[in-house]
Amino acid sequence: MVSICVEDPTMAAAVAQIASIKRAMVRRLAGNLGIARPGDDEDQRLQFMLDAARAPESCGPEIPVAPARGRVLSFAPQAVRPTATGYEVQHDGFRGRDAARAADVFDVMLHQVARRGGEAPFTPGQIEAGRTYAMLVERHSSVGLRCISVESQRGSGSAGGAFMDAVLAEGEVIRRMQAAIGTGMALEVLRETGARRDIPVRRLVDMVCLEGKSVTAALKAHGWSVYGDIRAQAYAAVGDALDRMRAAAPGR
Repeated sequence: MVSICVEDPTMAAAVAQIASIKRAMVRRLAGNLGIARPGDDEDQRLQFMLDAARAPESCGPEIPVAPARGRVLSFAPQAVRPTATGYEVQHDGFRGRDAARAADVFDVMLHQVARRGGEAPFTPGQIEAGRTYAMLVERHSSVGLRCISVESQRGSGSAGGAFMDAVLAEGEVIRRMQAAIGTGMALEVLRETGARRDIPVRRLVDMVCLEGKSVTAALKAHGWSVYGDIRAQAYAAVGDALDRMRAAAPGR
C-alpha cells in the first residue's frame, strides 16, 4: 500500500490546482444559470446560498429569504381593466411589483433545453396541466381521507357537506386526469439487456409532476440513454399525456 504525504509541495500544488479548477467551473455554471457565484470561504458560501434563495428585485423587498424554499422566479400578475377606449390587460402586481413563485421541475427542464439551444419541450398549456395535476394530488392527499371514507362522512351541516362535496369533486378530477394518462408505455424494452426497464406513461408523468424529477432523471433511473431520439420520445410521451389530461379536466 502506498501512502501519499499531503505535505509534499508537489501534491499540495496539484490539490490546489484541482480545487481552483473546480471553483472556476462552479462559477462559470452559476454565471450561465444567472445566479450568484459561490465564494472561496465559508462566509462567501453562505452568502451564495442566501443570494440564490432571494426573490428577484422586481418582486420587492418584503418576500423573506428562505433557502429551504429553493430558487424563486418572478412573474407578472395581470388583470383586465377598463380604459378610456375599452379594456386592456394590465400589470396587476402590488405597487407595480412582480409576484414570485418557487421554481419547479418544468422550469428546470425548460432551462436545460434552452441551455442546449433547443426549443421548449412543452407548451404553456401542457405545463399548466402538469402543475394543476401536481397541485390537486398534493392538496387531495393532505385531506387524509380515502374517497370511500369521505363519502361515508358527508354530514348534514351545510359547511361540512360543502367541504366534502369539494373533496369528492377534486378526487373525481384527479381520476379523470389519471385515466387520460392511460396505461401505455412511454418507452418499452424490445431486447432484454439487464439495464433498461420499461417506463409506463403514467410512471413517467408521475415522476415529473409529482416527484419533481426531470425527464432526463427519469430516463437515467430506468437505465435509458438521455440523448437523441430516446429523450425526444420521452418528452413527446409526457407532452401528449399532458394534452390528454388538460382535455379531460378543462377549467378543472
